[in-house]
Amino acid sequence: MHPRLPILYAVNETPSGDGALCSFRLDPNRAVLTPVERVSSEGNGPCYVSVDATGRSAFVANYGGGSFAAFGLEAGGGLRSAGLFDCHNNTACGVIGPNKARQDAAHMHCAVISPDNRFVLACNLGEDAIEVFRIHPGAANPMEAPVRFAARAGSGPRHLAFHPNGLWLYCIHELDCTIDLYDWNVNNGAAAPVLRKESVISTLASRAALPGSTGCEIAVSPDGRFVYGNTRGENSLVVYRVNASTGLLTEQQRVSSGGIMTRHFAFDPSRRWLLCANQGTSTVTVFAHDPATGQLAETPKSFALDTPMFVQFL
Repeated sequence: MHPRLPILYAVNETPSGDGALCSFRLDPNRAVLTPVERVSSEGNGPCYVSVDATGRSAFVANYGGGSFAAFGLEAGGGLRSAGLFDCHNNTACGVIGPNKARQDAAHMHCAVISPDNRFVLACNLGEDAIEVFRIHPGAANPMEAPVRFAARAGSGPRHLAFHPNGLWLYCIHELDCTIDLYDWNVNNGAAAPVLRKESVISTLASRAALPGSTGCEIAVSPDGRFVYGNTRGENSLVVYRVNASTGLLTEQQRVSSGGIMTRHFAFDPSRRWLLCANQGTSTVTVFAHDPATGQLAETPKSFALDTPMFVQFL
């Protein structure tokens, strides 16, 4: 959602060629979305869009195209192409990872705005890296060339989440089903995340579950006491307790996602409920959640929805 306007942005993957970025106007009284504009995402397989805190720029990660695109946002929901970083055609990109089946090229997989609204971060799954772009919302080209920070080889970084203290950054990895902690530092206007090497923690119940499993989504509670992650294949949701001094994680609870090929999950605004999209079974599971303890109900409610992939409260 736009931070102030009743405008929703979404990306659309297509069978071939460039995908699309679309804008929709929300009628909150009728819960109706009206299409406003559709433009090229500047790459194949867009999978993530975010809007900066000022509402002047949007950023799109193109998974298949290996590119990262910026767009100017107009008050009426209009979209303007405003910059592109293309890893397939840019010598600044690195060497692809060792997983030949999945790391065949650069694959951008998220667009996370830093808490100070000065940077946008993308996970490059294909090249085991986090790309950090300094941004200037509203400028003709709102993003500078990225600075690259290496992740563990073969891990396949997928999504990122900042701790509310602004000092810790958590990364979930798709290929080896792990979560790492980075110390987030900004010195003289330059970001310098540092991997905490002892922080790696598996999202799986056992290493035997790794074949066919992939890490997916990660979220941090607003009070910073808990981190949540899910894993496809094993189809699990895990709650981790955050050490208030170090930021390191300890597993607290593990439950089934209640479906197959779990994708995204999100909390409702009250945080009393967690909704999990299970693409493979075309179901959404709804877990009761206790914000004070981080605990999820063991038995969720479930309802049918065709191939759900993402949950967004408007």
